[in-house]
Amino acid sequence: MNETEASGGLLKSLGEGVGNFISAIPGAINSFFSGLGEGAGVHGAIDWIALVISIAMLISAARGIKRGRIVGPALGGLIGVALLGWAVS
Repeated sequence: MNETEASGGLLKSLGEGVGNFISAIPGAINSFFSGLGEGAGVHGAIDWIALVISIAMLISAARGIKRGRIVGPALGGLIGVALLGWAVS
């Protein structure tokens, strides 16, 4: 057996292994987000969008309160909590 043939076979099997690993990543990501969505009560794309927007609004409200503002963050937080409740119901 030639050394070139042995290294070629090793590279081929290594390439196939890496290719199989990379091809499994989209399925794993899909399963992860499906399980996360089921656990959170989020079932569709609109619900995911509402969840992300509501979390952003709550973070914005917390930052506004930290800066000493009252009315704007209170309204934003109220809308964020309402949107979050709608998204997970």
